[in-house]
Amino acid sequence: MSSTTKASSHSPLNVPVLISGAGPTGLFAAILLTKLGHPCRIIERHFEISPLSKALVIHARTMEMFAFSGIIDSFISQGVHLTDLHVYIGGKLTSVIPTLRSTESEYTYGLFLEQLRTTAILTEELEKLGGHVDRGWELLDTKVVQDPETGKEHVETVIRRAIVGTNTRATESTILGVVEEDRDEEGKEYEVQTVRSQYLIATDGGKSVVRHKVDIGFPGKTLDNNIILIDCLVDSPISLKSITIVAAGDNHRAMAVFPVRGDVIRIILDSGVLTPEEHAKLDSKELTLEMCQKLVDECASPTQFRLHDPTWVTYYRVNERLAERFSFKNRIFLAGDAAHVHSPVGGQGMNTGLQDSYNLTWKLGLVLDGLAPESILETYDVERKPVAADIINLSSRGLDFGLAQDYWKKILRRVALTIAPYILPFINSVTPPIISMLSIRYHENALNKRHKSQPVPDETYTVGHRARDGELHVVKKGALAEAATEGSTKLRLHELTVGPGIFHVLVFAADMLQQTKVTTVKGIATTSSADVAEIAHKYLQAWRTKWAYKSLSKFSATEAAPLAGSDKVFMVHVIAADLAVSKSGRVVSEEGNAGIDALTDNLAGDGKLYLDQQGVVHEKYGVAKQGAGALVVVRPDGYLGYRVKGAGNAAWEDVDDYFRSILTA
Repeated sequence: MSSTTKASSHSPLNVPVLISGAGPTGLFAAILLTKLGHPCRIIERHFEISPLSKALVIHARTMEMFAFSGIIDSFISQGVHLTDLHVYIGGKLTSVIPTLRSTESEYTYGLFLEQLRTTAILTEELEKLGGHVDRGWELLDTKVVQDPETGKEHVETVIRRAIVGTNTRATESTILGVVEEDRDEEGKEYEVQTVRSQYLIATDGGKSVVRHKVDIGFPGKTLDNNIILIDCLVDSPISLKSITIVAAGDNHRAMAVFPVRGDVIRIILDSGVLTPEEHAKLDSKELTLEMCQKLVDECASPTQFRLHDPTWVTYYRVNERLAERFSFKNRIFLAGDAAHVHSPVGGQGMNTGLQDSYNLTWKLGLVLDGLAPESILETYDVERKPVAADIINLSSRGLDFGLAQDYWKKILRRVALTIAPYILPFINSVTPPIISMLSIRYHENALNKRHKSQPVPDETYTVGHRARDGELHVVKKGALAEAATEGSTKLRLHELTVGPGIFHVLVFAADMLQQTKVTTVKGIATTSSADVAEIAHKYLQAWRTKWAYKSLSKFSATEAAPLAGSDKVFMVHVIAADLAVSKSGRVVSEEGNAGIDALTDNLAGDGKLYLDQQGVVHEKYGVAKQGAGALVVVRPDGYLGYRVKGAGNAAWEDVDDYFRSILTA
């Protein structure tokens, strides 16, 4: 029988947020909460970062989120930019498919970086903020408790660590979903603590103890295919520096090949369907390089692949599972593999987990600072569970396409891989590649609200969609003509919409700023530069007075967004589609000069003016470059929360009503 030593447990709340699991999802959540000024404790049962990297790619949407959070640089410098999928059929290069290529984002590629490095970079970023991972601690139990005196609820979590050695037990199961009840190991002593927190984020993987302890179901299926993963060096006459599919060998199966790091290559292939009994007998320690070589030869023939110097060889079965709910009593939240698991097709898993954290943490930050009611946290499950379900379906269809052995499905696969290079470039020019995750959207809910009386815009521009990026020109006082020239200072809209703790109000001014006389366009009143400057200042000051972070945010200020390092919850950006100027560089309508000057004098985020040359960004947001303009609210996680036609006082009143409906009164 093992012995334990227990620490005192009934004291004031130890920490606002406890995070269980220090993989990428948990680390990103810890970074974001720390930047928002909220201390958190992140525990991890393992003493070191796992050297085995399941995930290899960071997609465009995740890179945008890293950029908004001020941590993108290390990823870009260490990762490899890849855009194309190379397909070899019968030993010949059949097609090059632009699977990850898109012009929709600044990040026009997939960033290949093994999970080991991703985890290390996130750990370093947390340490820069003064945080750290509390390693060696594993979670044993957790529950939501109500204080008998105050009636308020909190989370009480029991954790422990081995006094000598590690928490890993020789007998523990490796089967997904199996959680041992008898977790002590004979002869081992443990230190036990009870942690009290306001919230718990469970990022403890597919075998989540938290999910098990709060009795959240994890329905789904385990596929019968026996998948083999090999990380090794490969000698081959074909280049393996890109994502590669090799098909139609002797066994008529397909295998996927990925660059991992340096010259190390990952090969994933299907060795056939096994019964549950046959799977149970498998032992990855018995999987030899010679066995792998035989399977690869059968799949790649006539192309030569010589495998050597393996660093990881294993079997695994694909699970497709989705938690019945992502939250428990609005106090405990599942994220990453604890909430959803699926095949590696498309490289969506880690990215989905990171985006779970990005969706959840800004909401927690507002609640912890008393700026939003706890009901806002209900939108985490409402928004993220449908996204995860879609990702599982996408991955499942991709896996079925790759593994299919039916004759007609194999013919269809060959045809699809052959014609894809001719079709995808057109599709990607119209809509972002699904795999890049740029097209993920949320639907109407308590945060994403349509206007109560105005017509609903076309689907592309409705609330819940990602806030799109685009090029803007900085407008300098007294030099308006320069803003429209090639030599002007340019930036991207996403350089302004930093987050995740900040709401951004985009004022699409169309061609109104030269006007001094209010008119009506399709029933919506226009406004002038002087009115925009005055109204924006009035509402921005009112919002910042009413709602401000108690703890200074630790987001780094930049030249484009100098207020990002402050306690500001709101920023306003004025975007004009047209500025008719005279040769002197002044506005053709002299009456508009005072308002223009006021807008150009503002700091970024305080209502500063930018030029959207030719109205390209206006068009991306469904706003005409001539007319009454619009106000668009971008949520702290970069999705559209609200929009209203017009930029006059009535439109600002509507935006004010929106904020009052989601934030504390």
